[in-house]
Amino acid sequence: MNKTLIWGALLVALASAQASASIRSDAEALMPAAQRVADPYQRGQAEGWLEIAERQDSHVLVSSVYNDAAARALNNGRHFIDGSVPFQPIYGQKNWPSIETREKWVKALQEIERANQRASQSPCRGEDAGRLAALTDAAWKEQDETHGTRWVHGWDEIERARQLARKVSDELDKCVPPPAPQPPPPLAEPVSLSADALFDFDSAMLKPEGQRMVEALAERIRESHAELRLLRIDGYADRLGSAAHNEKLSLQRAQAVQRSLQASGIAAERIEVNGRGAAEPVKFCAGKTATPTVVECLAPNRRVQISMQ
Repeated sequence: MNKTLIWGALLVALASAQASASIRSDAEALMPAAQRVADPYQRGQAEGWLEIAERQDSHVLVSSVYNDAAARALNNGRHFIDGSVPFQPIYGQKNWPSIETREKWVKALQEIERANQRASQSPCRGEDAGRLAALTDAAWKEQDETHGTRWVHGWDEIERARQLARKVSDELDKCVPPPAPQPPPPLAEPVSLSADALFDFDSAMLKPEGQRMVEALAERIRESHAELRLLRIDGYADRLGSAAHNEKLSLQRAQAVQRSLQASGIAAERIEVNGRGAAEPVKFCAGKTATPTVVECLAPNRRVQISMQ
């Protein structure tokens, strides 16, 4: 019986070691793709999660609840590289350490959370802020894992995140916000709004500056085109990514502009929305992979065009 138990334990340990080696090699293989992500904040998140995946390998046997933390971190790296898998936090909830016994830990976590909050509202958030967002998840995972037990760990992750939080805060202190976007021209001709100005990378949620641009456009429509019969909104993507993804994203972005125009007083029955994907490019660029140079070159093709009918 004892031999059976011993062999069972050895087989479990061997399987865990093999899984860890696979995760480490997968994370290393994905890192070059993470480093090519164009958006700095998203690039930092991708790199941060791949680094966490490698570190979490040493923790896979600490708790049966969190045995898949390394695999989840690896998938989160993939999510921020190409969106091919959904994002999954690696912690369940934020369980704060005891203030009576670990005041230092609590203050460090509070400092980290403040830096993340500032970064989330700043137009200057960059690669370090993205990496901090990933590290913060890892710090909370450590606290959640040991909550209610006599044994604790996780200071290394907290200290790593705290040092980066201070660097992010310094960067935000020195940040000069970009100038406010220029209001769009009147609708005598179709208006083409840059998708990069309206949305974050691969997102269909209007950024604050994008929201202001659409609101300014709605005001001009109301003031200058009271006789408007139909407003057509066409969303366009660049050629990178699959056709299905580009059509879906371009439609979702056009719909986001539609909702904003409706909220600003444009009647819904006067709006027509289309997702055109990568159709009708206005600029052609060499290169098949999403290098920063190609992504920047193709920026004019990522747009939302509004025209009166």
